[in-house]
Amino acid sequence: MIFWAVALLVWVAAGARLGRVVARTATPLRMSMVFAGFSVALSSTVMVPAVWDIVDRIAPEQHAAAMIVIVLWTALSAASAVGAVSAWPVMSRPAMRGLATVLYSVGLLVAIAVFFGYPAPALIFIIVALSLVISTGLRHVAWAPLGRGIALIVTGSSVLLVVVVVMLVESIGGTSALESDIWTGAGVWFIAASSVLIALGITWVLLETWLRARRDLYRLRRMHALLVKRFPEVVDADSAGSTSVLRASDMIAQIMDAMYIQSGAGMFDVGGQEPPRAVTAHAGILAGWIADPLASDVLDTRWIAPPEKMSARRWVLLLAKELDETTKVGRRS
Repeated sequence: MIFWAVALLVWVAAGARLGRVVARTATPLRMSMVFAGFSVALSSTVMVPAVWDIVDRIAPEQHAAAMIVIVLWTALSAASAVGAVSAWPVMSRPAMRGLATVLYSVGLLVAIAVFFGYPAPALIFIIVALSLVISTGLRHVAWAPLGRGIALIVTGSSVLLVVVVVMLVESIGGTSALESDIWTGAGVWFIAASSVLIALGITWVLLETWLRARRDLYRLRRMHALLVKRFPEVVDADSAGSTSVLRASDMIAQIMDAMYIQSGAGMFDVGGQEPPRAVTAHAGILAGWIADPLASDVLDTRWIAPPEKMSARRWVLLLAKELDETTKVGRRS
């Protein structure tokens, strides 16, 4: 049951990557991630014990299931290597196409060799390609959505690299990779873990962006409802059916527009009254003004502008937090 769940998770990730390519321009990096995603998904499906037995019955003496998985790993490695190379800043578009053609061609040749009973060249290709992916990925790991996704891909690739190295060592010792104990022993759990990590890595940016948008929608709902009730003209009717990410972005823009209107759209003169330098104090005063503008001092557009080095998103979320606290204090009193 666990292997079915792994296969389902990886297929969902592969489908998400395909949807991204359909919605956006197909770049070499995006296409390579689609190929990698479907290669992992297919290999995870073959690794399900029930599916493995069915596939192996096609050619039991040739170990058909093991052959197919190694071929799919070869496709995964080639696609991942192309994606890694596309991140090189010195790589031009023509050179990128040429190198991608070479990687896919070599991958195809060693994959054909696997079907003729020679998996060693494919294992060597996988090791070289995954080493390229890991070395390139480590340079881009960072505490950001993209960096975290790359970290997952690097970790999953490292686990798979260890598995393939063990297979190659066994092949040198006389045990064919197609007959390795990894296929029936504890190695299957390492293979499953690598599949999950790679699948999460290729979809991490999409997943984290969606989760962040849902969280923003939840945090902003009260302030947005309050301001839109006062200034319904800031709402665009066409944005009602958009995605969570777009709705969160629209909500932030609508809140900023509503505050701009409430501040008099630049027509109010508050003299020398400047916003405090402390961001928290600034947000607290502005939250009280949003909650009850009649009971607050008149504020101009300088007060609603995000502080220096702060994005509109972070500023609006901070205001929403301060507004919730102001509302709670008002209810208690």
